[in-house]
Amino acid sequence: MKTKTLLIAAAALAATVISSQAQVYSGVVGYVSLASPAGVYTPMANPLDLDGIDSVTNVFANVPKGTIVQIWNGTGYTSCSRSLIGAGAWSANAATNYVTPGVGFFINTPSAYTNTFVGAIDTAFGSTNSVTLHGNVYQYISSVLPISGTITNAADQGSDALNLGSVLPKGTIIQIWNGSGYSSYSRSLIGAGNWSGNPTIGIGQPFFINSPATTNWTQSLQ
Repeated sequence: MKTKTLLIAAAALAATVISSQAQVYSGVVGYVSLASPAGVYTPMANPLDLDGIDSVTNVFANVPKGTIVQIWNGTGYTSCSRSLIGAGAWSANAATNYVTPGVGFFINTPSAYTNTFVGAIDTAFGSTNSVTLHGNVYQYISSVLPISGTITNAADQGSDALNLGSVLPKGTIIQIWNGSGYSSYSRSLIGAGNWSGNPTIGIGQPFFINSPATTNWTQSLQ
């Protein structure tokens, strides 16, 4: 679904099912619901800007006590946890770790929980968001726009789209968590640089990406 479609019907409240774990409600200020099974580290990304800060404490103010959020820091994971004791205070570092749109993380809730992300799209109409992909570095990221799409399908390229496979250099690797490990997709160094697969990436679904050279992943909202 194109981002523009999500925003045109500002007054519409009908939900569109994107996947078994995600629902999007139309409107300039929107809602995206993503489910976390009990006791499982689930990959997730915040599709909407809550308050311009998007700290763990703010975005996950209502998750169950005992929840753990792990954010990739470039070499490993920074862990933030909510206490099981008393009011369930977050660990001190949760206020200074951020889950802004485009940042991938893992969440583990002690009971099944559906988190409703609330906020606005983090890209203005008529503008382009650019994410720097550093050469030969694994980054854990997601779409800044609350949209789903494939790596290579033509409909998922250009403006109001994922715009992923067509702009990445040959040799780029994308790794998507499959529940027990990572499924890897790569762009060939040979000829036209065909991709080894064409998975669908859902709303709020992060992935590891490694580009052989520094480049930009751009998404525009028109």
